[in-house]
Amino acid sequence: MNKTGLVCDPVYRKHQPGVMHHESPERYDAAMKGIKENVPGDCILKIEPRRATVLEVSLCHTTDYIDTARQDILSGWGSLSTGDTDVCKESYDVALMAVGGVLNAVDAVMDRKVRNAFCVVRPPGHHATSERGMGFCVFNNVAVAARYAREKHGIDRVLIVDWDIHHGNGTQEIFYEDPSVFYFSTHMWPFYP
Repeated sequence: MNKTGLVCDPVYRKHQPGVMHHESPERYDAAMKGIKENVPGDCILKIEPRRATVLEVSLCHTTDYIDTARQDILSGWGSLSTGDTDVCKESYDVALMAVGGVLNAVDAVMDRKVRNAFCVVRPPGHHATSERGMGFCVFNNVAVAARYAREKHGIDRVLIVDWDIHHGNGTQEIFYEDPSVFYFSTHMWPFYP
């Protein structure tokens, strides 16, 4: 119970939004390098990711949007029709693995297998709203995790602290009228969105 759970897997490198794209597989590599160089291995318990179900993703996203994301990605179009999110043919499966990895982290914490967890997953999620992906995000991983913690584990209230240069507009939109989740964002103005 004193260990930190770590969700990581090379599957997250398969989301390839394009050459020289800001949200590149090298972001995963950099995070893993930092962990390897700075965190003692005996402090970490690896948590295996899994593919989230559509039902789990629908805790925060409409079924219409989930279908649109799947169709856009599998069509090979190269970006979501809902916003500025470049994708490749593997992006839908990788996005489901990102959500599933975070859900496995929630389970590990709630089952007291780990004290806390760090999830090196991509694509990121905090710009994805209930009805559209944008800002490099397909599904809102942390928002789904918050609803999952409430539904599966009976958590009364959830706090989401979003520490990023960008405002997590998607997370805010999803929980704007939900008093059971307090969303707190630190970000710089006037950066995206």
